[in-house]
Amino acid sequence: MATANAYQTYKNQEVSMASPMALIVMLYNGCIKRLKLARIAIEKKDFEDANTQLKKAQDIVAELANSLDFNYPIANDLMALYEFMLREIIQINITKDKERIEPVINMLSGLRDTWKQVEKTCRQSYPIEESQA
Repeated sequence: MATANAYQTYKNQEVSMASPMALIVMLYNGCIKRLKLARIAIEKKDFEDANTQLKKAQDIVAELANSLDFNYPIANDLMALYEFMLREIIQINITKDKERIEPVINMLSGLRDTWKQVEKTCRQSYPIEESQA
């Protein structure tokens, strides 16, 4: 029990101290994890767990969509991708077709990797001085 509480405390601190870009990467990682767990659950014919994991993945994609800033033109393109992913995840949940999961994971992985690169570039361009950290 103490180990679980320590881990949860660590995760809470990690989230509260993360940059906005790091939070987005965390959301992508969480969604990818949920989709992989859903695929495993479908393979095991554990449709209740698959449903739970797919709903959590939907919630994460919805959060990504809700966090878009439409002052930037790229937000419209991202919204279209998120809407597509949401429709796919819903269809996967209805049909329990595990073959449809990998393309969504691939899209999320590509977006996640792009955000990681943007975050890295920003850190290199605007390093935080020791006194500010």
